[in-house]
Amino acid sequence: MNRARRIETWARLGYLARGVVYLIIGWLALDSNRPLSSSEAVKSVEAMPLGTLLLAILSFGLFGYGLYRLAEGFFDLDHKGGDAKGLVTRAGNAVSGLAYWGLTFVAIRAISDDKQSSGEAGQAAGSGESADTARQVADAPGGDFLLIAAGLVIIIVAIVQLVIAFRAKFMDEMEPNSPRLVKPAGQLGYAARGIVFLIVGWFALRAGLSGERLRGFGDALALVRDDHPLLFKLIAAGLLLFGAVSVLMARYRHVHDADVGSLARAATSQRF
Repeated sequence: MNRARRIETWARLGYLARGVVYLIIGWLALDSNRPLSSSEAVKSVEAMPLGTLLLAILSFGLFGYGLYRLAEGFFDLDHKGGDAKGLVTRAGNAVSGLAYWGLTFVAIRAISDDKQSSGEAGQAAGSGESADTARQVADAPGGDFLLIAAGLVIIIVAIVQLVIAFRAKFMDEMEPNSPRLVKPAGQLGYAARGIVFLIVGWFALRAGLSGERLRGFGDALALVRDDHPLLFKLIAAGLLLFGAVSVLMARYRHVHDADVGSLARAATSQRF
């Protein structure tokens, strides 16, 4: 069977791409105090040597990760079950998949725009786009409620990330021969990611409750950098470790495989 038809191929490519994104975020935050969102991290690849080629490879990986997460959500590849806890986990995987497909679009757009900026150093990431999004959502019927709901969901995701870090639950999905440092590095990485998500969720709640500008991942990092420089460095190191662990997951994570074509046919038959 052609490996391009296997969900495992796309998943491993996806973990590698996720790792690259977080390695960029963590390294630039640690090395030069630059708070970037994931979309700005993707755009920054354009400025690297062979940037267009790297962006093309990264777009395939981000698409693959999104595909894998959506398959996890809709087809329960990791056997989370159909109870309330399992459905929440699967829904989170599906939302994550859509988010990474959004990053895929960012990478493709960066390729098509020869002169597109690779991200502005030292600014809150995506602030203009986030503000426009917040205004559009808030102006829609029930928009404030949607922002509040989004904030609560993000906070729940953040808490899950922190629980994963504390209990090292990600190790349940790793092969027995994975490097020993994966566990402590992953715990620090998931904890750092969870802290940033908590701040992003709070931003969304504030946007819904008081009409403040919606701010994202990069804005959360910028806030910590300005108010708590030492904590910012610790979070930056954690995000760097999360990226490194994601790269190792591309090799050592256990992935429940499936044929992409079969999944697509199953999705079509369920819909129609």
